[in-house]
Amino acid sequence: MPDHFWQTDELRDALASWHIGRVVAAYRRNPWHGRVLSQELVGGWVGISQVQLSRIESGPPIKDLDRLVMWARTLRIPGRFLWFQLPEQRSEPVESAPAAAAVPVGPDLPALLGSLTSGRLPLAAGERRTPTIGISAFDGMTNGQSAELLLKLFLQLDDELGGDSLYLPLSRYVARMAVTVEQDSGDGLVPFGQLSQMAGWLALDADHHGTARRYFTTTIYVAHEGDEPGLAASALAYMSLQETYRGRRGPALSLAQTALASGTTNLTPLTRTMLGTRLARAQAGVGDQDGCLRSLDTARADFERAGHRDEPLWVSYVDEVEVAAQEGACFLELGLTTEASTALTEAIDLLTRRAPYRVRDRVHYLSRLAKCQLLAGNVEQACQTAGNALEVSEAIGSTRVALRLKEFADGLAPFGAVPAARDFAERFRLATT
Repeated sequence: MPDHFWQTDELRDALASWHIGRVVAAYRRNPWHGRVLSQELVGGWVGISQVQLSRIESGPPIKDLDRLVMWARTLRIPGRFLWFQLPEQRSEPVESAPAAAAVPVGPDLPALLGSLTSGRLPLAAGERRTPTIGISAFDGMTNGQSAELLLKLFLQLDDELGGDSLYLPLSRYVARMAVTVEQDSGDGLVPFGQLSQMAGWLALDADHHGTARRYFTTTIYVAHEGDEPGLAASALAYMSLQETYRGRRGPALSLAQTALASGTTNLTPLTRTMLGTRLARAQAGVGDQDGCLRSLDTARADFERAGHRDEPLWVSYVDEVEVAAQEGACFLELGLTTEASTALTEAIDLLTRRAPYRVRDRVHYLSRLAKCQLLAGNVEQACQTAGNALEVSEAIGSTRVALRLKEFADGLAPFGAVPAARDFAERFRLATT
């Protein structure tokens, strides 16, 4: 297949998930074929039934190296796109290991880090400079400790300022830290992966989808190299949320399912809570109400178990406010406006009492609540709520927030004769020109 065949969003996501079943499914659906190849046809290439291939595509990821190599050769996947090495890629013969012990080999770390400074992961949108100088650790700290301190700072600033303001400085730091990690043979690798995920989130908040995807993909590979399955699952969950924002509901569900399946029993309660809410969002997107409600119940139960184990810093944003807000977003997507209004009102009340500085969250929750009120026919109340969100939004730089408010403004078109709708439309026009 030509190189561009392997560069579709769905195939890139599948390859990044380290799940050969997802890769096979994305291969079958690639537009290059001109039609969707059937499971029966593709399964026949390796002598298995349609039912067996369906289980491979939707089941847990294959770990056996011999089977992974077989599929890679059958589909003729170029080695540079794989997360394991084909036998012909190895410089020296490797003795065969028992199938049960075979584990995919990780990507070449120096090559991965080098790619972050050679244009595949630019310093910021539109920049093409190649950083060659690393970063220094803060006084009395290692590079890893410095990165974790920086992550804590950006997590708090993100709540108050948004991705539009923060993406550029963090992306520059991450690009230079890639140089340092490469030069120091992996020192601070996992903290670097955490910062890369944060940069991806900020890029997503600033509506730089292509760049965000590259950061998340980098995080996945770094997490696997650093033996941090929870971080890899988190990056996949961010990619799922990104597809939800883009309206690509099928890929969002596939990524959320892969994120949850790729974790282990050692995942912390807050990590499992986050993964559960991302799955619920994706299920709501495809209209799977029963599945969504079950996932929300599981996420709530996981959240109730938090507090007995240390949690990673990168999941510190998962709290009671976040859980209630995610429930509200799911209910809204499912059309359960009464339940959505209740959950979102709870989230806003909790935010007011416990974290009034989280400006972007407040705008998001108010925007969703306004949408609930509009769907219920309460136009004046909806415009008042959206007006509050618009006023607060002036204190934050987040393209994603601006898009949510624009969606509400566009939704007022059928109510042009209502004075409150006309007033909000004018306020929104003045605020965005």
